[in-house]
Amino acid sequence: MNRGVVFFIGLLFGILICGMLYYFDIKIFESKYLPFVEKEIITHLKTDTVYVEPVQKPKKQLVENLSTDSSKNSIDTKFNDDTSIYETTFSLDGDELDEIFSDQLLKTRVVKVKSVKQDIALPENAFPSFEIQQWSTPIKNKITYQRSQNMLRVKGMEINNMNIVFLDNVYYLEVNNRYYSIPETERFEKLTLLTIPQ
Repeated sequence: MNRGVVFFIGLLFGILICGMLYYFDIKIFESKYLPFVEKEIITHLKTDTVYVEPVQKPKKQLVENLSTDSSKNSIDTKFNDDTSIYETTFSLDGDELDEIFSDQLLKTRVVKVKSVKQDIALPENAFPSFEIQQWSTPIKNKITYQRSQNMLRVKGMEINNMNIVFLDNVYYLEVNNRYYSIPETERFEKLTLLTIPQ
C-alpha cells in the first residue's frame, strides 16, 4: 500500500476517536450527573466596643518653704510642672534586705583547641587555646556563656570537663560528649545543645 493512503486512513481514524470521546464525555455523562454548584459561605462578624478610661493627671502637692522669697520662686516653678510630681504606690514596710548578688569568678582554666577530625590541623587564623572562666550566678539551673575572642565565661556549669572543639570555622564547647555552639557575644546568653556529625 501506498504510504499516503495509510496516513490518510490513520488521520480519519484519529478524528473519529476524538469525536466519539467528545460525544460520550459531554452528551452522555453530563446528562447523568448533576452539575456542581458552589455554595456561598456567609460569615457574620460581631464587634464589641470597649470603653477605655482616660489616664488622670497626678494631683499637685503643696509644699511649704520657710526660706527666702527668691528660693521660694524657684521651688514653685519646679513643682508647677505636671510631669515632675507623681503619686507613688510602692513602699517598703518592715526590714529591708540589703543582699546584693554579684557574680564572682570561681575558677579559671586554659585548654587547647582540638579538631574533631584528628588528621586535620587547625588553620593559622584559629585560636590555639581558650581561657575558660567559671562564674557564680544566683539563678539556679540556667547555663549561660559569654565569649570574647578566646576568652569564654560560663555560668551554671563546672569547667573541669570542658574542652573547645573547632569544626568548619566554628568553635564548639564540649562537655561530656555534648556540644554547644559558642559564637562571640557581648552579654551572657543561653547555651544550646547541638549534634555534630562525626
